[in-house]
Amino acid sequence: LLKDVPVNRKPSESMSITTTKKFEQFQSRPLRDCLLKDVPGVGEVAETKLKDANIDDACKIIGHFLLLGRDTDKMTQWLKDVCEIREQEGKKIAEALAEKAEKIVQM
Repeated sequence: LLKDVPVNRKPSESMSITTTKKFEQFQSRPLRDCLLKDVPGVGEVAETKLKDANIDDACKIIGHFLLLGRDTDKMTQWLKDVCEIREQEGKKIAEALAEKAEKIVQM
């Protein structure tokens, strides 16, 4: 299965680089320029589930995070319970939103 992966490189290594880049890009761009899929942790499946919950852009998801008192645990739980997003992705989303919200509040 992993025969194409170099011995000195873990399969998840390239994924973490991509995730880190997505996180940095999301944090550095103005929120108005971010799409829902730009939020770290939001892939195609999560994007569809969020849209089903009437969260169809980055402003709405951060708005919901703010309504939950900027509580990452509550946001992760809401994503899991309402949107059926896996906890791992939910945590990534909540952490990215927490950092973004902190920047917005400081402005």
